[in-house]
Amino acid sequence: MQPVTQPNGRRAAKQGGEEGQNRKSNQHADANETLSGSGGGEPRRLPCELVVHDGHTQPGALVRADQPWGDAQLAELYDAFVFDGDLPLFLELAREQGPRVLEIACGSGRVLVPLARAGYDVVGIDVSAYMLALARAKLSAAALTARLVNADMRDFQLDEADFDLAIVAVKSFAYLTERDDQLRCLRSTHAHLRPGGLLAIDFMHPLPDWVSAAPGSMRDDLLQRVPERSFTLSRVESVVSTDLARQVRVIRSAYEIIDDRGAVVAKRFVEWPYRWTYRFEAEHLLERAGFTVEAVYGGYQREPFTSTSQAMVFQARKTATRL
Repeated sequence: MQPVTQPNGRRAAKQGGEEGQNRKSNQHADANETLSGSGGGEPRRLPCELVVHDGHTQPGALVRADQPWGDAQLAELYDAFVFDGDLPLFLELAREQGPRVLEIACGSGRVLVPLARAGYDVVGIDVSAYMLALARAKLSAAALTARLVNADMRDFQLDEADFDLAIVAVKSFAYLTERDDQLRCLRSTHAHLRPGGLLAIDFMHPLPDWVSAAPGSMRDDLLQRVPERSFTLSRVESVVSTDLARQVRVIRSAYEIIDDRGAVVAKRFVEWPYRWTYRFEAEHLLERAGFTVEAVYGGYQREPFTSTSQAMVFQARKTATRL
């Protein structure tokens, strides 16, 4: 999720330049300085224990934002969780489609870095300078090359318009809570693909039990030992509110950093809105943006999409015209 304390987070103001070209340029300059260290060298990875004291992090235990990964500590906490279940699919699609890959909302490089390691020519865009700094650090540590662009997923403008494959992973599209923003993102993506290029976009399948969950409902989301940092990280999510008319849920995530003695050494709360999208609604959006839907999968091994599928992964081909 590359849910920023900027007014619209991953959905911040119109951008199109490379790293540092955000309407909150001063905040992002501070972010790059904080994560890169002094002297302009390669960004260093800050341990979460230190980010708690980062002067650029929003003060207070609770962050409310459309997309909160512009908070330095929350970006670090999100990055600590490991997920790679979708990587074989995206690597396979890159092999099938061609070497030029664009990842929208690339975050800290979870997908982008493995693509670069596999030899693909990868460009990643994200609105969060903190996330991009983490991605740069990973690329540097592995002696890999990829281009990272600090830009708004709704309205980005790159020099290239010949990408073979575009990827929107881990339900990042859900941070766009307005229909116009969704269309702007898809149309911007369409403009950067070659004729016949492919978009792979991962939606959550909004199952009835999830949609109908009452305010205050909680679930254990993630619990993971982070050995390189000598702590355990927990994330528990709860429902703050659900607007059925807008298809928007406000979710509260509680992050806890637990040391090896079992003591909670830090705790943060973040609330953010999430727009869910139904299958045929997604098809209409893609078609309006100029895509032809080729497949809808219910999982990352290209399983058939059914009424009980947890995921909803679309493959959509760029066509010549838009509705």
